[in-house]
Amino acid sequence: MAASAAAAYPPGRNIVIVGGVAGGMSCATRLRRLDETAHITVLEKGPYPSFANCGIPYALSGIISDESKLHVQTVPKLNSWFNLDVKVNHEVLSIDRAAKKIKYLSPATKEEEELPYDKLVLAQGADAFVPPIEGVGAKHVFKLTTIPDLQDIQAYIAERHVKKAAVIGAGFIGIEAAENLDLLGLDVTLYEFAPHVFPLIDGDLANVLHEEMKKNKMNLAMGAQVYKITPPDPEKGTHGMVYAKNAPDTEADLVIVAVGVRARTGLAKESGLEVGKTGMVVNDQMQTSDPDIYAVGDMVETEHVVTGARSQLALAGPANRQGRMAADHMCGKEVRYRGNVGTSVCKVFKQTAGLVGFSTRSLEKMGVPFEYVTVHPPDHAGYYPGSAPMTMKVAFSPADGKLLGAQLVGTRNVDKRIDVLATAMRAGMTIEDLEHLELAYSPPYGSAKDPVNMAGFAGGNLLRGDVEILHAADFAPAGREQLEDYFVVDVRSAEEFGRGHVKGALNLPIATLRETLDQVPKDKKVLVYCWVGYRGYLGYRVFKQLGYEVRNLDGGFKAVSEGGYEALVE
Repeated sequence: MAASAAAAYPPGRNIVIVGGVAGGMSCATRLRRLDETAHITVLEKGPYPSFANCGIPYALSGIISDESKLHVQTVPKLNSWFNLDVKVNHEVLSIDRAAKKIKYLSPATKEEEELPYDKLVLAQGADAFVPPIEGVGAKHVFKLTTIPDLQDIQAYIAERHVKKAAVIGAGFIGIEAAENLDLLGLDVTLYEFAPHVFPLIDGDLANVLHEEMKKNKMNLAMGAQVYKITPPDPEKGTHGMVYAKNAPDTEADLVIVAVGVRARTGLAKESGLEVGKTGMVVNDQMQTSDPDIYAVGDMVETEHVVTGARSQLALAGPANRQGRMAADHMCGKEVRYRGNVGTSVCKVFKQTAGLVGFSTRSLEKMGVPFEYVTVHPPDHAGYYPGSAPMTMKVAFSPADGKLLGAQLVGTRNVDKRIDVLATAMRAGMTIEDLEHLELAYSPPYGSAKDPVNMAGFAGGNLLRGDVEILHAADFAPAGREQLEDYFVVDVRSAEEFGRGHVKGALNLPIATLRETLDQVPKDKKVLVYCWVGYRGYLGYRVFKQLGYEVRNLDGGFKAVSEGGYEALVE
């Protein structure tokens, strides 16, 4: 790999940046702030040098009413404010590393032209992946990653008076596209090959999102593999169709494919630069295998703080930081990219899903030892009007409590808590450290025991041996436990118990539990639970100190009933 320190730079050097948007433009503007004499040229393949691609789905429905708001910077502004030579609709064709020049196709002359460089930055981003589905190239099938994509879809809906649509892929873009088509009044079917939407999170939390989508009349086809798309025929009056394994055939006159992205590495490969499994190989200063060529954004592989593994991370925040840092290094500053924790958040109608680090399912697949706790605190003090519960799962190392991941789903202030947890992970904190965080409290905004603190209390109790727990997933068909092996005690009120409970449970309310212990045999393992876990924990402490072999059900009956574990409920 290239050396880690940048030499003093000469005045008037040529710096060429291939690609704009987040990584390229943050690099270009930072360079100008540090080096007034450099000749900085940005070549962007598309018509817009700097746009908010994350906002595109929200412009589809009109939530963002004016497309111009998506244009973060314009060519005239970049020229006048930063003295940049920005060339839009210019495709770079090749890199001559020995001669230190690039070739690009001029839209004016339709001929190849050359441009020398002292330093080159690749910020080409990623392409939407289009799977090999029969009919995927039809005119009514679109991607949704650029402003021209948005314009094409809007024009098609208006011209064809589309009423039925399908979205293939239920990640960030797919969920956002499906929701915004739904808000337009279209009948929408969302397809996902994985068992649930937002595959980065665990299925029990995703189940909450499923219910929210169904409440908004969206059709879900999970675990479905789309294999054929046919176009509508206006002359015959027939609808387009989507065919999938494990899902019914669906009418769809508009289809959006959003199954993920792939790093644009073709140019780099052709020039002999080192490319990894998912993107460009760079060092901690964003230099490629050629020290005079940098790469940033969605096209590179960077290190994950938790595992140390390098992979592509297609998020705007890291891309902006990487572009800025590459500029710093080119200007002689000692900098080091510190890796990612993978913080993300996604709106799903009135619900919000947040993730940092890894889900428990991902940790299990990677073979990383972990434990986790589930809590359901309100977003602010419960006695203050308008509080709303959230579900939070926090995973940590059973050896030292180091945080490995957190997932949240709720209607309010999910982003606030996921940001706190992301900061904690970046700082290398443990689950016990969360107990000691001093977070802003006033009844309209939080609680004296913030949800993040509550996760710390629950995890700290587990790590220190003050409680032993089992999860609803442990009793699922593929789980490690059998419900029949436990004497199940529900310590909620009789009224709560009557609204639904775990199969075979005996209702012994916590208020009178000590007087009714003779109903619980000591020669059988006990599983105790309540609605969210706290009363279950109180019951656990009673049973444990009186000599019972007992476990508390993590997250309580709420985790069972809302997590999709219908087989455990009666």
